[in-house]
Parts: sequence; structure tokens; C-alpha cells
Amino acid sequence: MIVLGIEGTAHTISCGIVDQNGILANSSRTYKNPNGGIHPREAAIHHAEHVSEVISEALSMSGLSLKDLDLIAYSRGPGLGPCLRIAATAARTLAIKSGKPIIGVNHPLGHVEIGRKLTGSEDPMLLYVSGGNTQIIAHVNGRYRVLGETMDIGLGNLLDKIARDMGHPFPGGPVIERLALHGNRLLQLPYSVKGMDTSFSGMYTAALHYLKEGESPENVSFSIQEHAFAMLVEVLERGLYQTDKQEILLAGGVARNLRLRGMIEELAKDLGIKAFLTDSQYCMDNGAMIAQAGMQMSLNGYSTALENSTVDQRFRIDQVEAPWIKPSAGLHRTNMGAESLIEIGDYMGRKAVFKYRIPKTYRNPELDSQIRLSRMRNETTIMMHLHDLGIAVPIIYDIDFPASLIVYEYVDGILLRERLLMEGAISTMESIAETAARMHSKGISHGDFTAGNIIMKTDSSPYVLDASLGKTDARPEDMAVDLYLFMESLRTHVPDSDAYFKRLIDRYREGMDIFPEIMESIQDLEKRRRYV
Repeated sequence: MIVLGIEGTAHTISCGIVDQNGILANSSRTYKNPNGGIHPREAAIHHAEHVSEVISEALSMSGLSLKDLDLIAYSRGPGLGPCLRIAATAARTLAIKSGKPIIGVNHPLGHVEIGRKLTGSEDPMLLYVSGGNTQIIAHVNGRYRVLGETMDIGLGNLLDKIARDMGHPFPGGPVIERLALHGNRLLQLPYSVKGMDTSFSGMYTAALHYLKEGESPENVSFSIQEHAFAMLVEVLERGLYQTDKQEILLAGGVARNLRLRGMIEELAKDLGIKAFLTDSQYCMDNGAMIAQAGMQMSLNGYSTALENSTVDQRFRIDQVEAPWIKPSAGLHRTNMGAESLIEIGDYMGRKAVFKYRIPKTYRNPELDSQIRLSRMRNETTIMMHLHDLGIAVPIIYDIDFPASLIVYEYVDGILLRERLLMEGAISTMESIAETAARMHSKGISHGDFTAGNIIMKTDSSPYVLDASLGKTDARPEDMAVDLYLFMESLRTHVPDSDAYFKRLIDRYREGMDIFPEIMESIQDLEKRRRYV
């Protein structure tokens, strides 16, 4: 099968041609705004001026003509409306002219599939980082799902903005990378991780303040990279433990950064899994990735009627079933978490859990030490608060800050993520809802409220684990994050996740006076997500 793909979601108009053996051609043109950023209509005008050119170049490079093609694919979304419409119009024109079928493709799906094709990755956890996108994506229950992403600006957008403030043109990522090589002072920047999601707007504000105060661009660039990349790799690791994936795939324009690539390789080495780094040329938006995704969809029964070949600026990757992915056999780690090493032993004659917050080799050592200490302090504080409220948590036997060790009571039970795979698991939702409502009604949030942080005892009562990302002065938004994380966790583990979450919410609302505010915050979280 030979497929021509046209990409046009943002700053790049590109045409690529692939067959089942490899990439036959790829031609691209990139819009650059001298004032920085992307002006949608100006970018669309750029794309209209160059789309015929890239199509002709791709056909010439491949030695093919329109009659040799089997399918025309185009980027349906997500992206900028004016830009998307140029790509779709060009694809329709080719389809009508050649009499070939057409298919609309999800843009992030293209990044996954071209990465898999080029690297040999089979069932990866994808870290997709570009100008407008910062996402953790994995194939779960028959389709790719966004497990976490930025709640405000994309990481690439952050790099472009701060580089522009330094006086450098678009794209800013390569400039920041070069400057960071000469930085030697780690500045204090916001480290904003909320479960599986991240936030970069506060980091931009703080970095801009440092520049205005006379701090060197080199130190600002170095500090941004160390904080921002560490945030991404942390949530990536958390996703690996949540899904038991054994492969990491890195894609998107920012994925060309050597520091980020090195951190991914370091994480993979520590975990004993494989890291696949997409070739730099195809990390950027390109037509070949759209062609590759279109081929996979077509081979698995997807099609788009010509009259339905429209665009969708908020096209979700999880709207597309992906039956071509065969789930790999995961290695379930029982003695490790995303941040800790767990050992079972004896403490003064009692069976106990020894939890060590282990150093992360991918993180800057100074930053790593700060994070581990603050998380450990926060965890002990919140767990003791929960215990005082009568919420079931393991009792803390001992704390050793220099050794990064907390000794907990051993709780005999199974993780909720395992209980969800058993018959009748939906009945557990009511007791979990009661626990969440009691916690939230006292102004405490958990911060990482997932099926991996709850132990179910044999009597079906839930014990809450690791609240190191939580707050003791939680607002409705923080409580909404807990519920949203739990909902996303259910989607990872059970096919009928909506029914499970409804069961939880129906009981949760009974114990919460501010329930309407929390639900409003959940809806706001959905809206704020960049490309859900």
C-alpha cells in the first residue's frame, strides 16, 4: 500500500509518502513569524502558497505519480483551524483528481505511528512534546489515551516565549538548549506536577523575572531545562508504573533536545526497559507521519467519505480505536513505585513496609535532593492528618530524613488496580467515595489519587497510600484534580470506566457540601487541557 499524507496543523505544511516498508519521500515548509508565535491566518496563507510545492516535491522524490497512490491522508486535527483547512482542501483536491480514497488522521496518532515505524517500538508509552502539545500517551483498552498533559502552555511554547524575551527568533528550543550548556547555577523555579499533569505558565513567569533582575540567559536556560524536563520524565515514569509498559517512545519537536533524550535514556536504563528516540528529522511535524497513521487506519477498516473530509480542532486521539496494537506482556513491579523502593521487613517485632525515596539519576542532583526532601515532609504531614481524621492509612512507625526513609505499618491487602480486574469490583467505588469525601470535607487533597495508591483489605475497606503531592489547604480545584486523576486511572484499568466513576460520584456527592463547585472545577480541567 502506498499512501500520501499532508500535514498542516500549525506552523508546518508537509507532504510525505510511505509504503509498508518505509518512507519514500517527505517535503516540508515552515512558517516563521518574525515577531514570534503563530498567527493562524498568516500561517494558513503560507501553507496555501507552499502546499502544491511540497506535494510536487514529494512525488518527484518518490518517483511516483498520483495514479500510483492507494490512499490520500490528511491531518484532521487537533490544530489551528485555518491551517487544518488548507491541508484538508489539498487532500480533497488530490482525492478527486486521482479518484483515490481519502482519510482524516489524528495528528498525535501520526507522531506515535511514525515513531513506531522508524524505531521498531511495539507498545510504547509516548512522551509527545512540541510547541502546543505536552502529553503522556499510551495504548490502553483498545485505543491510545492521554494519561497526562499540560494544563496551560505546551513546553515548546514556553521555550519559544522565553527565547523571544531574550531577543532570539522562533524556534526558541534550540537556542535555549545551546545556552543551557553554559549554565552552572540552578535557579529556583516552580516545579508544578499535579498527578499526571504538568503546568509551565508559572515557570515562564519566574524565569522572566530572573531575566529582568539581571540573571544570565545561560543560567535561566539551564534551570528551565532541568526543571521542565524533570517534570516530564517524572510523570512519564508514573505512567509506566500505572500501565506496566516496557517501552518509552519520544516524539515531537522538543524531543530533538539532547538533554531530554539523555534523561529518557537514563530513566529507561534505571528501569530496565527500552527507550526509542524518534529520528530528529521526524520529531518535527511531517507528512510522512500522517501517511503512516492513515495506512494503519485504512488497513484496519477505517475510511472517510469525501463529503465528511472535514477538520476538527479538538480531535482526541482516544476517539480512534487502534486494534493494530497488540498489548505487550507488562512487568508488574511490586517492590517499586515511580518515586520509591519498597521493602518488607521487621520493625521492633512488627511486619513493616520500608519506603525509601530513591535518588533519580535523570534529575539534576541538587533538584533531586530538594524534591525528595519536600515530598517526604509533605507525605508524613498529610498521612498523619488523614490518620487523625479517622481515614484508613498505614501507621507511620519511624521517619529518617537523612536516609529518605519512612517505615509504615504493613497492610495486608491488594492494590485497587488489581482489585479492579476482579468480579464485583464496582462495589468498591462506594467505600472509596466515602474516603475521598471525608478527606476533602476537611480541606485535604491527595494529589495522586489513583488505583495504584489505594490498598483494598479483605473486608473491602480502602487504605490510602502516598499523599506526597497533596495539600492541607486544598481548594475545590485540588479536590477536582483528585477525582479527575481517579477517573483517568479507571479508564486505564477497566473498559466500563464511566459506570465505575458514576458509582463513585453518586456516593461522593452525599458527603460534600461544595460538590457543585468541585464538579465545575472538573469541567474547567477538561477545558484547560490543551488537546484532550
